[in-house]
Amino acid sequence: MPFVARSPEMQVEWLTQALRKGVLTSAEITPYVRLLLESEEPEIKSRVSEALRELTPAMIEQLLEAADIYDTPKLLALLPQCTLGQLMAALGKEAPPYEQKPRLVRDRLFYAVYSRAPELFAQAVAGLQTQGLAPPGFAGAHARFLELLEDEKLLSALYPKAKAKDEIDLKDLEALRSLL
Repeated sequence: MPFVARSPEMQVEWLTQALRKGVLTSAEITPYVRLLLESEEPEIKSRVSEALRELTPAMIEQLLEAADIYDTPKLLALLPQCTLGQLMAALGKEAPPYEQKPRLVRDRLFYAVYSRAPELFAQAVAGLQTQGLAPPGFAGAHARFLELLEDEKLLSALYPKAKAKDEIDLKDLEALRSLL
């Protein structure tokens, strides 16, 4: 049965079997992860989340490694809990060389990881840097992201009724930051 014809639970099972058996590399599994995460329907997202809940943390880390930088925030949002290793796998991703706005893509990834587990974010960053696993330009991107978080706090304090914290978009922050 083709992957797309399977239920979300069966798709997750197929991915875990492929990872467990080692028949496909992470790069070969990437399109299947994208297909798993493409639905925006709440019911299907819920079913995928429930199926992911049954996996071991190591298997989820392998799925995060297989997901590309664009799908990683979606996958993180569906996970019940995140471990330090999973966050390190997510933060270690690089934008592809053809990406026109790699800084924005990296900021979105940082924001997704930070939003998912703010208490582990600093540990994951430190772990990547101390183990030498941080991609090129990671330190600068991290410093820039911390500045964006400070800007968000400042703007929230100045304009508390403007938008809720969860509704602030990184594009809005960049535009406002350029004005300051």
